[in-house]
Amino acid sequence: MKRPIDLARKYLALADRDIKVFLKLIDDPEIDDEPVGFHAQQAMEKCLKAVLAYHRVEFRRTRDLKDLLGTFQDANLPLPPFADQIHILNPFAVASNPQRR
Repeated sequence: MKRPIDLARKYLALADRDIKVFLKLIDDPEIDDEPVGFHAQQAMEKCLKAVLAYHRVEFRRTRDLKDLLGTFQDANLPLPPFADQIHILNPFAVASNPQRR
C-alpha cells in the first residue's frame, strides 16, 4: 500500500493537470462552460482527496464534493476556504467513467 504522502502527491499531480487545462480554457470565449467546469470540479475533487489521503482518512469513491467535505467534518479536519461555495461545481462532475466499467 502506498504511503499517505505518496498518495496525496499523486492526487495533487493529477489536480495540477486539471488546473492547467482549466486555466487555458477559462478565458476562451469559444469554449462552453461544461469543459471548464469539469476541470475545475476535477481539480477540487483531487485536492480534497489529497488532503484526506495525507491525513489517513478513508473516503468512499465519490465525485460529490459535498460528500467529501462531509468526510472532512467527520474527521474533524478544517474545511478549505470557500467550502460553502464548492457545491456549485458538483453539476460538472461525471457520474461514472464508461471506460472503467
